[in-house]
Amino acid sequence: MRRVNRLLMFLGVLLCLVWSMAAEAAPKQELDKEKINAIILGDRLATVAYHLGVVPEALVARCVWPAVTKGELSHIKRLGCPKRATVKDKKLVAEFAEKKGIKRILIENTGDFCRYMPDANPMNIIPLLQGKDLELEVVDFNQGLESAVRATGKLLHRETEAEALLTTYASALGRAKKRLPEGGLGKKVLILNGIMVGKTGKSFIQVEAAEGYSDHFFLDPMGCENVGNLLIGRGKKASKGYFTLQNIADIARADPDIIIVTGESFPVEKALAGAARKNPALNQVTALKNHEIYSLPAYMDGSVLDYPYLLMLWTGALYR
Repeated sequence: MRRVNRLLMFLGVLLCLVWSMAAEAAPKQELDKEKINAIILGDRLATVAYHLGVVPEALVARCVWPAVTKGELSHIKRLGCPKRATVKDKKLVAEFAEKKGIKRILIENTGDFCRYMPDANPMNIIPLLQGKDLELEVVDFNQGLESAVRATGKLLHRETEAEALLTTYASALGRAKKRLPEGGLGKKVLILNGIMVGKTGKSFIQVEAAEGYSDHFFLDPMGCENVGNLLIGRGKKASKGYFTLQNIADIARADPDIIIVTGESFPVEKALAGAARKNPALNQVTALKNHEIYSLPAYMDGSVLDYPYLLMLWTGALYR
């Protein structure tokens, strides 16, 4: 028995060593991408390059791209958002390029780059960089994603990968659109965004106002109504598409059929549970009564190649 136990112990230690060596030998995620000596401005362009297997030395993009917010690009230098690079700190990109010996600047051209911040446009960097011995290369997204992916593939010498990527995207989008309801659902939807304040334990909830990104990409195609504006306090206005929810019990005024939770779900769950205990009548809100509350990723048209997957998720929540 002792020999058996010693043998099992030895095998266990050996197995742990093998796992450890395998983990160390396994390439990290960032090593799967080719880093080029360039700066990319624009999250759509950065997304396409990323899916083609290429990452830049530095990135100027909104914080709406999952690869940025989830830390997948932690090894890439972040130079802030386009507004910072073109309005607040106009020397930022040129100085970083000179410091790192970077000559190549890839710039996204999207007419409505950010509907919440019209002055946050990567194209505004061009006048700031002209005459500085830099190679400015623009990818036009105004003609559609297909031509933009092909143009990016050509710039990065990834034409074959670009065609494969477009085939995969078209197939995924086709499957997602097949799940859309034929007629309008007519459901009232409330979108709540939970936010944790660092590691303080404090939190708050935002309401996504109507006519934002979620309406355009998810609710409108399914004939649903965003009822968030019914909760705006008197004299208050939405900022960058959102406003702070003052009292969770106010959702009774909107009486949504479905509640979508983006961001951190815990602040919303905690607030709803507390409000329901104090005011049991809140449980008669249609979404709460029917248990129609779903946590879903938000989408602000940055991670463009993820749209088919996100559309399927939202369709699954709104239409069953």
